[in-house]
Amino acid sequence: MNIKHIIAAVALMAMPHYAAAQQKDTTIVVGNRQIVVSGTDANTTVTVYGKDQKEMKKVSETRFVDGQDIEQVYVTSPFIPSSLGKKKGRIVNNYPWLYFGYNLLGSSAMSLSSGDNLPTRDAKSWEWGITLTSVGFRVHQNLALTSSLSVGQVFNHLKGNTVLATSDGKTSFATRPDDENVEKSYLMYDFVRLPVMLEWQKRIGLNAFVAVGPSLELRWHERSRYVVNGDKRTSASDINLNPVGLSLDLRAGYGAIVVYTRTALTPLLKTANAPKCYPVSIGMGIRF
Repeated sequence: MNIKHIIAAVALMAMPHYAAAQQKDTTIVVGNRQIVVSGTDANTTVTVYGKDQKEMKKVSETRFVDGQDIEQVYVTSPFIPSSLGKKKGRIVNNYPWLYFGYNLLGSSAMSLSSGDNLPTRDAKSWEWGITLTSVGFRVHQNLALTSSLSVGQVFNHLKGNTVLATSDGKTSFATRPDDENVEKSYLMYDFVRLPVMLEWQKRIGLNAFVAVGPSLELRWHERSRYVVNGDKRTSASDINLNPVGLSLDLRAGYGAIVVYTRTALTPLLKTANAPKCYPVSIGMGIRF
């Protein structure tokens, strides 16, 4: 007779006993196991405990409710941490709800130098974004794997009368005539960013965190524009933009304040038909 048959027999014998009187739980010892029967008028519960070294641990539990049995099995193993299932601190996804920063164009990957080939105005180049959603999974104690989805825009301003123009499928920097008196010139595009980051986080009064990881950027709706005497003109609606880019992100913060930097690992434009340039972002954001 196996343990399940024993449980069923004990439950059947115990049911009349509980219907007649409300008494304490009944314990039956079978070998190195204990069978504990408890219940009310509505249901009867039979729990089996097995001896594990010096203490008894729950092996299985069967509930008899309205003539039906519901069985639960409890598994113990040296390969399952004893802390599994205990209450831990909640994972916080420390992505800024709103962020704003400089967006520079470097001449090579992980470079802040634009060189002579990129006539950019770094102090006037910027980006903004909004995080729509985020998710996080605990990896180990204070480490978490997190991801988010954000949308935003980038504006890279150019110097003087320089504009970005496309002719016969080739994109290049061109200079407008001096008499046009270009007030400002810039290229812009929309983006969706999907980072996957390994994050360390710990409560030190408020939540402190540092995160690093790759980020996928989807780009579209690019255009190159310039302004002459208040009149906004488009020099190119196709600037040979790479629609997908890969970056390395670093993010840190304390409480509601987040600072970040992002360096592109792939070029912004299609280098076969456009100048080689790599976006680099430095900024800050706020989270709630």
